[in-house]
Amino acid sequence: MRHFLKRILKQGSTGNQLILSILLIGFILPVLYGNSKIAKAAENQEKIPHVNDNAGLLSTSEIEKLEKMCITYGEEAGIEIFILTHDDPYAEEPEKYIEDFNQTLPEGDRVILLIDMNDRFIWIQGYGLAETYIHSKRIDEIYETMKTPMADGNYFEAFEIYIKKSAAYMQDDTDLNWDHDYSAGSPQTGDVYYDYYGNESDNLNDLWTSWWFQLIVSLILAGSIVGMMAYHSSGKMTAGGYTYMDRNHSGLIGRRDQYLQTRVTKVRRPKENTTTSQGKGGGFNSSGFRGGVSSGGRSHSSGGGRF
Repeated sequence: MRHFLKRILKQGSTGNQLILSILLIGFILPVLYGNSKIAKAAENQEKIPHVNDNAGLLSTSEIEKLEKMCITYGEEAGIEIFILTHDDPYAEEPEKYIEDFNQTLPEGDRVILLIDMNDRFIWIQGYGLAETYIHSKRIDEIYETMKTPMADGNYFEAFEIYIKKSAAYMQDDTDLNWDHDYSAGSPQTGDVYYDYYGNESDNLNDLWTSWWFQLIVSLILAGSIVGMMAYHSSGKMTAGGYTYMDRNHSGLIGRRDQYLQTRVTKVRRPKENTTTSQGKGGGFNSSGFRGGVSSGGRSHSSGGGRF
């Protein structure tokens, strides 16, 4: 391109020719640059795996098949389809786990499924157009359809259901969710996710105020008091180990340390306080659709449950 400009200037082109040449260059450059950017973006997209099976639920051939399905159905539906699995007891709760994963990707139209094998939880979030089309009510339908295969160990079948139904919902223009403000209502008791991940402190308060817990504590205290009274009321033994020891001829003759065992216990990491303006574990909009906003400011639909 540089040599082309030099040749035009050396030839002493007329004003009209120069203008036409500049317009031609101005048209060609954006097209070439734009195509290179699109090609580069497509290349980067191909490098991002759509199936991340950290829990080891699938065979290599199953991962390859699902990877192709995610790409094929996703392209037809105009979204990206992702599958995540893990069995990490120290992982973030599903809502934040997916949000953190999505934050590593550029903004886009995508649906993300997480299978938490440790807590046996299915959780799905939709971003961009998927937030509008794959809203919480449709997510609940996907969940209800795939939870039985998941419980039976038919993981490949469950993931097929998720991919196909997600793509199908993107073609259904009925009953869409255009309201992405989820501050109208907070999850209440009865919401599976909120009951498990949102009420740790309430469960502790219920423990302290429950009658059976107070009864157990009362019996332990009463038994301790009676035992102490019985101990102090009985006669004391005056003879001890020193009674039969000859202090003039006693001494330490040796010492030995003997290793017995090591005990390791695992304690689940406390959940972080994820209370937001939408309430812990997300919230609901005025139409009753569930969703939330990530720490990066990206709103999403959400839903799921146990299997």
